[in-house]
Amino acid sequence: MIATLPSALSSALEAEFAGFSPAEIHQAAERLSLAYRGRAQLRPVLSPIERAGYLAVRFPSTFAVANLVWQETSRAIPLEGVRSVLDAGSGPGTASLASSPSLNAEAVFTRLERDAGWRAIADRLAGACRIKGTFLHGAIAREMNLTPHDIVVVSYTLGELPPAERDVAVTALWSLAASALIVIEPGTPKGFEVVQRTRALCLESDGHAAAPCTHDARCPMSTQDWCHRPVRVARSAFHREAKRAELGYEDEKFAYIVMTRQKVVRHASARIVRKPIRNSGHVHLDVCEEAGLKRRTIARSDGALYRTARDAAWGDLWPPQED
Repeated sequence: MIATLPSALSSALEAEFAGFSPAEIHQAAERLSLAYRGRAQLRPVLSPIERAGYLAVRFPSTFAVANLVWQETSRAIPLEGVRSVLDAGSGPGTASLASSPSLNAEAVFTRLERDAGWRAIADRLAGACRIKGTFLHGAIAREMNLTPHDIVVVSYTLGELPPAERDVAVTALWSLAASALIVIEPGTPKGFEVVQRTRALCLESDGHAAAPCTHDARCPMSTQDWCHRPVRVARSAFHREAKRAELGYEDEKFAYIVMTRQKVVRHASARIVRKPIRNSGHVHLDVCEEAGLKRRTIARSDGALYRTARDAAWGDLWPPQED
């Protein structure tokens, strides 16, 4: 399945590109890409053209990732009662915008962002998506003078902090999460390392791993064999032109963790952590479960379970909806 932007949001984004050519946006996006890959310094305050470059080239993928993570969160824990969300390091409010339809319309968002230049854009995009909330100029720090929120989400942000500051940031964000903390990072060894460290710190503070984990045991994966998954994202015509890409889609790989205060009702004992291997008459599934990493082989003789395995995807729970 290919993820697409909601039509109202897509129209709002197109309005943000007015006044910039695809060539200008491409050049700005290339500069940002070098910074995201660690080959250049990411400035704390972006220029208008750099913001447009981010919206054109990176926003569709990070939105799709956040939307999928919200869906996985809703499968792991009840979200009907969520009334407040802190979107820390929000940028244009991507994680907030992606929460629909996982959260109800009464949820109010606090978008915390160090770059005040995102304020007007974030407000316009929030208006287009009809989500409630405020933009708060500030950085993630040990003391943020904020009241706890039902859920704290921090997307593609912790990895930008110096390593010495990350533990402090995670501890501060966890203290503000009344129900759950969601962390999303690129699907790289570094991104996984940030996610894995977040998991460990929250477990030490009586938290529980709700997703993608199906257990609270020690994570069996490492930066040599890291936990991540892909989402396929549709590219608009402007997206393709700005990125100078030919394909109508791209695959974004990401790592994430959902940590909760309350114990989790487990719906499955394992999760598929690599692309399934389908052969004639059997399917190999590499899964993570409480006992560690295992390869499960499901044969045609397993009947209905085999048919389910044939349709299983990287990142799915296994077995699905186990009671």
